Amino acid sequence: MKRLLKRFIPEALLLQYHRWLAQYGAWRYQYPARQLIVIGVTGTKGKSTTSNLIWHLLTAAGYTVGLATTVNYRIGTTAWLNDTKMTMRGRTQLQQLLRKMVQAGCQYAVIETSSEGIKQSRHIGIAYDVMVFTNLSPEHLDAHGGFENYKAIKLRWFDYVSRQPTKLLHGQPVHKVAVMNGDDPAAPYFYQAARVETKVVWSQHPEQCTVPVNLTVQSATETNQGVTCTIGQQQFSSPLLGIWNIENIVSAVAVAASQAVPYSVLAEALPTFFGVPGRMEIIDEGQPFTVVVDYAYEPKSLGLLYGFWRKQVGSQHKLITLISSTGGGRDVWRRPVNGQVAAELCDYVIVTNEDPYDENPITIMTAVLAGAKAAGKVDHTNVWLQPDRQAAIQQACQLAQPGDVVLLTAKGAEQKMCLANGKKIAWDDRAVARQVLQALLTLAVHSTV
Repeated sequence: MKRLLKRFIPEALLLQYHRWLAQYGAWRYQYPARQLIVIGVTGTKGKSTTSNLIWHLLTAAGYTVGLATTVNYRIGTTAWLNDTKMTMRGRTQLQQLLRKMVQAGCQYAVIETSSEGIKQSRHIGIAYDVMVFTNLSPEHLDAHGGFENYKAIKLRWFDYVSRQPTKLLHGQPVHKVAVMNGDDPAAPYFYQAARVETKVVWSQHPEQCTVPVNLTVQSATETNQGVTCTIGQQQFSSPLLGIWNIENIVSAVAVAASQAVPYSVLAEALPTFFGVPGRMEIIDEGQPFTVVVDYAYEPKSLGLLYGFWRKQVGSQHKLITLISSTGGGRDVWRRPVNGQVAAELCDYVIVTNEDPYDENPITIMTAVLAGAKAAGKVDHTNVWLQPDRQAAIQQACQLAQPGDVVLLTAKGAEQKMCLANGKKIAWDDRAVARQVLQALLTLAVHSTV
């Protein structure tokens, strides 16, 4: 039915329908966002991790906080995974979730706010108070008709929040705040769109910024144990792996600090945040090699992921990856590029299935494989095409020797795989990896008896 509606009803009319539905949902659930301080996080990368970090820091400061992201939901300390394949829930469900947060006594709600959600007006009726811009890079270009349209959708949300009246909670005004990554090339656009009382612009390179910076980040370092940096005069340390997490950490710290949480409290809380499900999540069943599940699915994120682990394994051990290209019918341009990045930075590459939707999965995988072979990989020597994702995970683990690293990319902690004709099957890379590893370890024990 959904596909038929999209096919025969003009897009403008569909967008009006989505807008009406969002307004109806807010009315039906009695405008719950008006009873919360609502923090929205948008951008291309880092939204889920930044949102979870904000939840963690505000919770550590003594608040009851709700959370809605691509990965997971939280209402206070109650947590569950997002199994909808949607960052922002539709059909009034997001407003219903906000109402449950109010009923649970939450003072804050953190909402990952996606471009597709904004396009479909799922933000309408939500009284946001804090806007966070993480970064911007090419993404969902087919869905939005190009990068400029994609950027305009994000900016539309900043404009929407800026135009909303100041909220009163317990008789006190809740002044709006915009937290922005000043190092991103798109920062000037978001700075101009954020017509709010407080703008927090952070930067690791303030001398290069084209917008006013009022929060400088220094001494950012990474090791195989985590990352550290200095914000103001306070040092922050985190067990999160990868230097890119500095951006997520600084954004979250800036948000919490804007809510009058002292840096000392934040610095004490940060080391107890160990990550987000399916984001650089290490699967350990006692095997002599490392298995990592990560959500990276496009060239930039894959390059960062592979680059980090390449440094860890050095030349003595192998980097083995599953690779694909998210979403049939979407961002066709990146398929061969994904294959190329994997081939250049990994020793063994296994091209497999992911979420083909209505497109022939072999078409997607063949394009990824072509990119890997163009970068020098050779069929059945160091690159393979394996349509069965479980078999691909098994092959990757069988290839691994002690000290090697296996990277299962693209799906993270997603709970479903999307096939043709709207069919969805239960799936979790982490659970499949555990099953495969347990079977391999059992086999190894039996072979030594």
